[in-house]
Amino acid sequence: MTINKLGDDRVLITLCHQDMSDFLLDFKKLSLNDSHSRRVLLRILQVACRRSGISTGGKRVNIEAMLFGEDCYLLITLAKKGMHTYRLKRSDYSVCYAADNAEDLLRVTKQLVKSGLYCPKSAVYALDGAYYLIFDSYIPKNIHRVISEFAQKKGGRITAARIREFGKPVCRYNAVSTIGQYL
Repeated sequence: MTINKLGDDRVLITLCHQDMSDFLLDFKKLSLNDSHSRRVLLRILQVACRRSGISTGGKRVNIEAMLFGEDCYLLITLAKKGMHTYRLKRSDYSVCYAADNAEDLLRVTKQLVKSGLYCPKSAVYALDGAYYLIFDSYIPKNIHRVISEFAQKKGGRITAARIREFGKPVCRYNAVSTIGQYL
């Protein structure tokens, strides 16, 4: 865990994959409504404020969680308010790839299954004559390399949301495993 003071009212905390495991935190379940997550986040906040010399007394505390690769970044921002309140804002991860035709989609799926690479939270949608493979969780670089042989990266969370809104679902859940079992 690294703690960087960004100003008089901001602290950036970096939790590596090992830190997340040690604290028993899962980014997808990170919420102040979950008692374990809340307890751990408040303890991390106490440590960060003590090390950086920032006081949270009588201030609004915003905690923004962002996932970059396997690391979780917590941006703590203090705002002057009359009450001491906490708010957690998560930045979800999505990545979207476009295959020009069904043949390329089946090739990439077959290659992912054949390689034994686990692809959690994947979906396939059809839109404007192309097939879009969407991943809603972090995927390692070796999966990116396999996919890029047959499909082009098209964007992140916003692109995925647009495709889900306007595209026709082919397989909404666990698409790589579901389609791959028939190849």
